[in-house]
Amino acid sequence: MSRQGSIAVKDGVQVIQGTPTAPIVEMTLFLRLWRVTEGKKERTRATLYMVRPAPGDYVIKELIPDMDLDAQAALDKAVAIAKRGGASTVYLNADMARIPKAGGIVSAGSRRRSAPASG
Repeated sequence: MSRQGSIAVKDGVQVIQGTPTAPIVEMTLFLRLWRVTEGKKERTRATLYMVRPAPGDYVIKELIPDMDLDAQAALDKAVAIAKRGGASTVYLNADMARIPKAGGIVSAGSRRRSAPASG
């Protein structure tokens, strides 16, 4: 089970470190930060995604494919975009492949198995 880390509020936007533990029910931003070393210089790179629920699955849109900003500047940019776009939550370094699906939603191409009949 994925776990969530620390939670903070910045300019009215909730910033949560880690992967969501419940299904996404409204538009949410996901900021991924990582460090790269080029020669002797270490830089921070960032990518920003928008995730919103849709029938059967999530819609995931890459908003900013690759930013070369320090971690605080990238977070400030994500919070500003969240405020302008109406998102109330930004997840930091979440594993997007492990976002829980809403119960009862079945992804396209998969089948729901019915429970065995009792009796």
